[in-house]
Amino acid sequence: MQTHGIPIEVVWGAFKIGTSIFIPGIDQDDLKRQLRWEMTRLKLKVVIKAVIENDILGVRVWRVP
Repeated sequence: MQTHGIPIEVVWGAFKIGTSIFIPGIDQDDLKRQLRWEMTRLKLKVVIKAVIENDILGVRVWRVP
C-alpha cells in the first residue's frame, strides 16, 4: 500500500479485532480503494472512514468481527 508514492507498511497479522489504525493521506478515495482491495485479499472485515485527526487528513480503519 502507498499514499502519495510513499509506501505504507502495516503488519495486518497483528491487526486485532476491536483495534483501529489511522493512515494519513489527502487522496482518501484512493486510500479506501487500496484498503478495500487489501482487506478482500486478506479476508479481513473492517470499517473504513475518512477522518481528520489532529488537523491531518486521512482514513481510520477499524477491524471488526
